[in-house]
Amino acid sequence: MDMKKIFAIAIAAVLCLGTFSCTKDGAYPEGADMTSLRVSVTPDPGTVPAIGSEFEAAVVVHQGPVLDVAWNVSVDGNPDWITVKKIRYKSNFTGTYSGDDVEVEQDGIACAVLPNGTGKKRSANIRFTVDDGRSIIRTINQAAK
Repeated sequence: MDMKKIFAIAIAAVLCLGTFSCTKDGAYPEGADMTSLRVSVTPDPGTVPAIGSEFEAAVVVHQGPVLDVAWNVSVDGNPDWITVKKIRYKSNFTGTYSGDDVEVEQDGIACAVLPNGTGKKRSANIRFTVDDGRSIIRTINQAAK
């Protein structure tokens, strides 16, 4: 048997195993983590400079195995030096081939950070809350002058 036939048989076997391992009704295995939250903020703002800054970023929140769930945003303690609001974030996807480029729109945040004149670095917790009341935080740090 030549290598191409062996490879084709191996691929077919892997695909069949994958088909049999999935459930038809979309049920998850007993004991599956259905509640843990994960958040992605892109681009990552890093540390905000002491002079202040404004930035926008795409945000994706996953809950357990469910991808891209609905969320709301707030800032813990409502400090007067930072504001965050939910927006529709637009970015451009550059495709592999000519003509594959597309504008992408998704949920995101717009954040404004005032200059830091305190002489100390500071931070604020941005809280992303999902429909069942659970939340996850992302800390924004600002440098000192």
